Amino acid sequence: MKKSLIAFAVLGAFASVASAQSSVVLYGIVDLNTTYLSNQTTTGGKKMSMDSSGLSSSRWGFKGSEDLGNGLKANFQLESSLNADSGTAGSLFDRIATVGLSGSLGTVNAGRQTNLAYDTLIQVDPIGVAHVGTNPNIVFGALNNTSLYGPFGTSVGASSATRQNNSIKYAAPSVLGGIVFSGMYGFGEKAGDAQASSYMGTSATFSEGGLTAVFSYSQLRDATSNVTLRAYTGGAKFVVNKDVVDGLTLKVTYAENEVNTTGRNIGVFGLGADFAVTPATTLTTGYYNTRRSGDVKGKVDTFVVLGKYAFSKRTAAYASFTYAKAGSALAKDTDIGLIMGAGNRSGVRTSFGVNHAF
Repeated sequence: MKKSLIAFAVLGAFASVASAQSSVVLYGIVDLNTTYLSNQTTTGGKKMSMDSSGLSSSRWGFKGSEDLGNGLKANFQLESSLNADSGTAGSLFDRIATVGLSGSLGTVNAGRQTNLAYDTLIQVDPIGVAHVGTNPNIVFGALNNTSLYGPFGTSVGASSATRQNNSIKYAAPSVLGGIVFSGMYGFGEKAGDAQASSYMGTSATFSEGGLTAVFSYSQLRDATSNVTLRAYTGGAKFVVNKDVVDGLTLKVTYAENEVNTTGRNIGVFGLGADFAVTPATTLTTGYYNTRRSGDVKGKVDTFVVLGKYAFSKRTAAYASFTYAKAGSALAKDTDIGLIMGAGNRSGVRTSFGVNHAF
C-alpha cells in the first residue's frame, strides 16, 4: 500500500512538472442523425438510415503545445475520423497528424493535413460545412472525392485530395489589419521526379469588423507528373449590422477546378444566410449551383434549409431539408447531384440529429 502511494506521488509530481511546461487535450465531436432519402434506386426507392456527421464531422483526437520561451511554442495534433453510427473509424489519425512551431514569425506544421481549398471554404461555406459528405463545396471545391481527385497530390489515390500527406503548411502573421497569407507544399516522394504526386498551394484570408474574405489556389500533379489539376476557391462572409437586421450573416462562395489533359472543369457557386432567431436557435439557408464541362456537360441545383437549437456551447439538436434537381437523369448530371440515385433527376433528404463536442 505504501509503495502504491509513493508511486502515485511520484507520477503526480512528474505530471505537475509536465503540465507546467506543456498541455495535452483530448477532444472530439459525436454527431448522429436519422435520415430519409428519396429516389435512391432507378424505380424511385426510398432509404431510411442512421448516419454520422450531419451538422459536422464526427471525430476524436489529441492536440497539445509546449511553451519553449520567448513567444515560441511547439504544437502537435493527431485526429481520427469516427463513424458514430457503427463505432468504427478509418485509419488511425487519418484526418490530421502534424507537428510544428508557432511564434511571432507565424505558424508552420508538417505531416498530414487539410489543403488550402478546404481551409478557406470552411470559413465561408453557406451551410457551415454541414452534411460534409454531400456538401458541394467540400466534395468538389475542397476536392473531397476520391474517384475524381484521389489520383492527384500526395494521397496517390488512397484517399481524396482534401488531405495531403508529407506536407508543410506555413501561415504568416496577420498584416495590414487582418490579412493572413499561407503557403503549402506536399512532397510526392517519387524517385527521379520531384513533381509527380506533388501538391502546392497558396491562400489569403481577411477578417475584420464582421467581414471575412478568402481566396486560394492549388496545383496538384498525378503520379506521372503529366496530368495537372488546378483548383481555385474564393468567398466572403458578412455579419449584417444589427441596426439593419439583428442576427443576420450572409455568405457567398465560388470554387472551380480543371484537369489540363481532359479539360474536365467542375465549378460550384454557393449562397447562404444564417439568422439567429433566438440566442439558442439558428436558421440557415443555402443554395449551390454545380456545373461540369469540358469532358461532359452536367448541372445540379441544390437547396438546403437547416435549423439548429443549442442546448449549451457543446450540445445541439438539428434538423435539415435538402432538395437537389439535376439537368437530366443521365450519369453526367446525377454524378454531381450527390443525394439522388442513378437514373433519377431529383432527390429529397430530411435529417434529424444531435451533435455533441467534448
